[in-house]
Amino acid sequence: MSRYWRGYLHLLDKYPLTTKSLSTGVLMGTGDILAQRIDFHFKQQSLNKDNNNTNDDNRFKIDYQRVLTMTSVGVLFSGPVLHYWYTSLDKIVVGSGKTVYIKKMLLDQGVFAPIVISCFMGIMNTIHGKSLADTEQKIKNDLFYAMKANWMLWPAAQLINFSLVPPNLRVLYTSVVSIFWNIFLSHLGHKE
Repeated sequence: MSRYWRGYLHLLDKYPLTTKSLSTGVLMGTGDILAQRIDFHFKQQSLNKDNNNTNDDNRFKIDYQRVLTMTSVGVLFSGPVLHYWYTSLDKIVVGSGKTVYIKKMLLDQGVFAPIVISCFMGIMNTIHGKSLADTEQKIKNDLFYAMKANWMLWPAAQLINFSLVPPNLRVLYTSVVSIFWNIFLSHLGHKE
């Protein structure tokens, strides 16, 4: 086991909430940088299909404010919420075995996911200075789309999480899988 991994596990044991929150923030920021890069790539493809111009307008530039926003949401919202959710879920559904893992996944996906995704949309709209009416409309317009995308990834990922991942590493596992999910969330949270 590497020295860094042992150090991480030590911090996780000594400061579980802080370690999980910071890890989630770093990984959400990473997902946002990837989302920006992917968005840039597709915009460039559509604008300059045959143009190889490399002036400053055609170079990728990271929107650091956007990365800071996603990182902050990870540290202050997603990390703590996941920490307490998984702790509570282990108390609500006790034991192990296929039935327990399926129950946890169903609660996670049927109850937790719609609430957290709605909260994420609300947080992002608030950060962007949108009104409550705009936020309600955003959730009304985008929640079903977000949930359909969510259900393409997370049921299987959570079955793996609940059946194979030790409880103290579940937030980290979720955060790693979330790099790809956060690309989607970041795009959703920053689209008009």
